[in-house]
Amino acid sequence: MNKRQEKDSKKTTSQSGAIKKTKARVSKKKVAKKKTVSKKRIIKKTVAKAGMSKPAISPRERYEMIATMAYYRAEQRDFEPGHDVQDWLECEGIINNLIKNSS
Repeated sequence: MNKRQEKDSKKTTSQSGAIKKTKARVSKKKVAKKKTVSKKRIIKKTVAKAGMSKPAISPRERYEMIATMAYYRAEQRDFEPGHDVQDWLECEGIINNLIKNSS
């Protein structure tokens, strides 16, 4: 018997006093089988996800981005009156292009 077998074996005595050797039970690990997925199934899922994607930026976030940008433009001009609508429209166009290009 090698050392491993000696470790695994247990000594027990019977009523008659004789020593018996029994091997300790070793439980086998259960291995889950891998699922195979066809390429068509993967492509369908990615196409479905792409079509139903949510906008990356909410309308509220978009509004706040435009407002912040327009504020900094007005600050550069020392808040001169009469340019607020022009600043807003320019900033709105820039933000819309950024959102469109990032998607």
